[in-house]
Amino acid sequence: MANSHTNQEEVFDKELIQAFVFAAHKSLEDTRKILEKHPLLLNCTNQFKKGDFETAIGGASHMGRRDVADYLVGKGARLDIFNYAFLGYGEIVKKLVQNHSNLLNAPGPHGFTLLHHAEVGERKELAKWLKSKGLTETHFKGIFG
Repeated sequence: MANSHTNQEEVFDKELIQAFVFAAHKSLEDTRKILEKHPLLLNCTNQFKKGDFETAIGGASHMGRRDVADYLVGKGARLDIFNYAFLGYGEIVKKLVQNHSNLLNAPGPHGFTLLHHAEVGERKELAKWLKSKGLTETHFKGIFG
């Protein structure tokens, strides 16, 4: 008799996670196809470079793919401060930065900043607020591996 817990202990192949995260950068159709076949990929994280971790919602957010982001959120994707900035949850971003000032200069996936996410999401008021706090960079280059 086979061990019924075997499937629960398996993990996704790195290549499948990468394909899903990359799809979320550019295609709602491809993202949907992969997630329908592998629903547990939703919150998986790809390590693009050493220390540069990214989820599908993270890729959709920094690429300005509102359609993909909305789809993933609708499926229950876990959000972070960068997603909040992109999706327009400015009050949450402000509260987090006010309570934890180091988040202002935290690097997101590939080094994209909160300002980048606010701008690509067309969150003008949040972008203005972030700039007033001293964040002028949209990308921290060379930060990962």
